[in-house]
Amino acid sequence: MDLDDARRLAVDEMTRHGLRGWTFAYDRAKRRAGATHFADRRITLSRELTGLHDEAEVRQTVLHEIAHALVGPRHGHDATWRATALRIGSNGQRCLARDTPTVSGAWVGVCPAGHQTDAHRRPVRVKACRQCTGEFAERVFSWTHHGRAAPMHPQYEEELAALRAGTLRVRFAEGSRVRITAHGRWHGAQGVVVKRGRTRYHVQTGRHLLTVPFAGVTLL
Repeated sequence: MDLDDARRLAVDEMTRHGLRGWTFAYDRAKRRAGATHFADRRITLSRELTGLHDEAEVRQTVLHEIAHALVGPRHGHDATWRATALRIGSNGQRCLARDTPTVSGAWVGVCPAGHQTDAHRRPVRVKACRQCTGEFAERVFSWTHHGRAAPMHPQYEEELAALRAGTLRVRFAEGSRVRITAHGRWHGAQGVVVKRGRTRYHVQTGRHLLTVPFAGVTLL
C-alpha cells in the first residue's frame, strides 16, 4: 500500500474510534507490522511491511493497534482486547496471516540438509534447524550476509568452537563458582551458578543476576 494512503487510513481510523491526543508515525520494524506506544500515546506501522501489504491488511493492523490503545497496556491479547478489536471491525487475530508478505533478513542461515532461516541482525547465538532430527551439532546453521560469508559475533564464534570441541555440553552444577569469559561488560566477573537453563547459566555476581551462555563461563 502507498505509505501516504496508509497514513491517512490510520489517522482516519484513530479519529473515528476516539483516540484523542494520540499520534501516528512509521517505524523501522521488519518483523512486526504495527505497535502501540502507550507512554508516548502513539501508534506506529512498519514502513517496510506497510509498503508490502494491501489496504485490507494495513487496516487490520491499524485496528489491532487501536484496540490496544483503547483497552490499555494491562490487557495484552486477552478477552477484553479481543472483544474491543471485534467491536471496532478487527478480525481479532493476534498475528498476521502466515501468507502475508514479509521482509527477508540480510543474514541467511542454511542447515546441512538445506533448510533455511533468516535474521535481520548478525546472530549472537548458535542456532540449529528445528526441521531436522539428530544431535544439535548436526543441525547447526551456517550463515551468510547478503549472500557472502561474513564475520560472526565473537560470542557466536566462542560458542561454536565450544560446540565443535565438545565442551559446550559440560554443565556446571548449581552452586559452582565460575568466571565469566564471554565478551561484554561482565567479562572477568566471578559468581555462583544458581540455575541452569537449556542453553544458559543464571549466575549471581553480588547484587546482579546474569544469564550467560554455557560457553561463556569457566569453573574457578
